[in-house]
Amino acid sequence: MPERDYQELFRVLTRRYGEVEPEALIKVLCPLHVRLRSLDRTIERVGTLWRASFSVEIDDESREVMQVGRTGKFIPAEHLEGGPWREIAKGRVTHLSDDKTMAFGEVYLGGGGKAELATALETLADHDLLEIDQYGAAAKVLSALVEAELSTQLITAGYIVRRMPEDTAKHLGVYPSYDFEVERGGEVRKVEVKSLWGTNTRYARLIHSKSTGQDKGQPNFYATSSCKFATQDLFAVSLFLRTGNLRDFAFARSVPADVAKYGLPRATNFPDYVNQNPLCDVGDGVWFRSIEEVWNLA
Repeated sequence: MPERDYQELFRVLTRRYGEVEPEALIKVLCPLHVRLRSLDRTIERVGTLWRASFSVEIDDESREVMQVGRTGKFIPAEHLEGGPWREIAKGRVTHLSDDKTMAFGEVYLGGGGKAELATALETLADHDLLEIDQYGAAAKVLSALVEAELSTQLITAGYIVRRMPEDTAKHLGVYPSYDFEVERGGEVRKVEVKSLWGTNTRYARLIHSKSTGQDKGQPNFYATSSCKFATQDLFAVSLFLRTGNLRDFAFARSVPADVAKYGLPRATNFPDYVNQNPLCDVGDGVWFRSIEEVWNLA
């Protein structure tokens, strides 16, 4: 790595925001990690939610954000020693001690039932961490870094890359529901960038914002939260949640499995849409390590 002028680098990074203090930047960019104090793996059902319970201590660093209703993700403690990031389960603060020195909460999953939660609890260690995105920016920053890394890789490899806008005024036409146009030799591919499923990183998370009713019949209408096959040519899935490396991606062609042997499964009730959690196993004939391998797949 070349030597850097870190003072100048910090000046460039914060130029847009004026005289921002490093501590403020850390709060926004770096999630807070709170070590578990206790974990009760007894599972109970409250309404439609299966949950266990946990407690953490509140100190000067966590007092600002540790409030009733606060949510976070349980991750391995080894992540702070350089291990990969991985979501084991989710956590939500339900109440505080009278003296506000302890927070108590529920351990749950974003989907699945009692058996899935029991499996997660077997993995969750008593010393693991509750990670809290203090200002809601860390996940967005990670997503942006992933897309920037992919763009850099493609440009370095000789492709022309065009980043699509995140929104488009109606009078300018249909919003492109994909992230990049990638061009080589006059051929263009539409590429959608996605992530692995945080709850189980063996699977990709091919989801899209569901549209409201007034958009029905329009090209960018989505009847379900799965991606459409027709929207993009290729999927680029970041493997960061599995490997901890921003440079790692898996690529797949956006066609149904019953149309091509390298295709992806259809959503059960929506045949024009992709199954939103397909297995992502690089080298299995569906997912490939490089865009070059899927570029010319029909």
